[in-house]
Amino acid sequence: MEDKVLILGHKGMLGGQLMKVFGVRAIGWDREDVDVTDNAQLIGKLKAISHQLKAIINCVAYNDVDGAETHQSIALKLNQQVPGGLALICKDLDIPLVHFSSNYIFDGKKGEYMENDLPQPQSVYGQTKYNGELEIIKNTNQYYIIRTSVLFGPKGESALAKKSFVELMLDLSKRQSSIKAVVDEINSLTYAPDLAAAVKKLLDDKKTFGVYHITNSGSASWFDFAQEIFRIINKQIILEPVGSTEFKRLAKRPKKAVLLNTKLESLRSWQGALKEFLLLQ
Repeated sequence: MEDKVLILGHKGMLGGQLMKVFGVRAIGWDREDVDVTDNAQLIGKLKAISHQLKAIINCVAYNDVDGAETHQSIALKLNQQVPGGLALICKDLDIPLVHFSSNYIFDGKKGEYMENDLPQPQSVYGQTKYNGELEIIKNTNQYYIIRTSVLFGPKGESALAKKSFVELMLDLSKRQSSIKAVVDEINSLTYAPDLAAAVKKLLDDKKTFGVYHITNSGSASWFDFAQEIFRIINKQIILEPVGSTEFKRLAKRPKKAVLLNTKLESLRSWQGALKEFLLLQ
């Protein structure tokens, strides 16, 4: 019998793509299958299938960057406590854990960050994501912490799945002819199907445990991203470049936090991935 991979949060954007790439090897659990915040329930359910598992992939997180400023306890629970608890369970069951972190753990002053650069979170969201990394490192030796940034791709099945920036721009363009986009925040961009395929390769190749940066090649401001979206679909939109202070947001964001991948084969450009995604719409 082929080893299985358990995907927690399989109805989100990334979880859905992981289910596709792993195919018959994937077991998917979401909110209706298990309460990840109930440690006793989680341990019981995981022990029952642990003999089948090659890895546990955690796609559960609190990803509302501004919401985390006012809902700190839930951000702390999902981004720090749950990963830490999962790591302990994985250590006990002798199963590797794959977990996803964010470029928002960095302050943006250096601009480009390697895997071993020191995080300096600027927001509650960034701090809880970094704390989650630390909990995993403390609780197990068998882990892949994958930092990624600005995920886009097909929307997840879950009613709670957030729309990506691409969908937000497409929706806005149906209602207005002019759109403001932030020009002074620069990030790496990541196409969910490409990230899922890279995660599968990471596990199949049995890479050394540790921290990895996985994004598509290149970087962009939100303005650059929006401009490329409308260029690809050939839609005439007046795009107005604005500073980040134009939008009143609770959380502080890094000005430039580009993730440098120094450990793995590079993924294709974000422009190429975006074109594929938009042509599938």
